[in-house]
Formats: sequence, structure tokens, C-alpha cells
Amino acid sequence: MIGGGIIKAAMAKRGFKHRRTEDQFTIRGEYARNLQYVYSREQQTRGGLVVDLVYFCVDVLSEKLVIGLYRENPTIENGIYANGSRSLDLQKFNLENVERELDKLITPVKDRI
Repeated sequence: MIGGGIIKAAMAKRGFKHRRTEDQFTIRGEYARNLQYVYSREQQTRGGLVVDLVYFCVDVLSEKLVIGLYRENPTIENGIYANGSRSLDLQKFNLENVERELDKLITPVKDRI
């Protein structure tokens, strides 16, 4: 599996979906082009709807893959439950290391947040 296959496999295993095309996640800048892939998953809990957004992007200067999590309840004001990120050296990019970082970042959703 090369690059995208590793990320797709790790996210599919966790029930996340990638719903947009590559062009919708491309931001063109004056000096660089930044690709950011976003995966999402929705869960209904007794406390309400919980939406997890996990994004992947590359910090070219630091040579790191950045993985971020944004967890929210979109039905209430200020319904943000988690907002964090982790990074992985690009030299260490493989399925095992991506899985390990995702396990640390994406904690289980409690039934009542």
C-alpha cells in the first residue's frame, strides 16, 4: 500500500468515510499547494449527535504528517468536545505507525459527553 492506501485502510477500519474529491480539499497558495484530506464519522449517543472529523495534511518544512481530530455536537452551540492533533515523521510513515497515532488521537466516544 502506498501513501493514500495506508490512510484509507486505517480510516475504513475505524468507520470513517472520505466524502469529497481531491480538488475540494486542495488549497492553492502563492508559494505552496496544501492538500488536506478529511474523513468523517457520525454517532448518535444519549447525549446527542457526535461528529468526528479527522484530517491529514503534511508539514513540508518539518517533514511530518499531521493528523488532527475535531469532535463536536453540531446541534448545540459551543458543542466542541475535542480538538487535537498528532504528528508523524514522514520517514516513519507506514500502516503500523499511522494506526498507533490514530489510536492515541481518536478516543472512544462516551455515551454521555
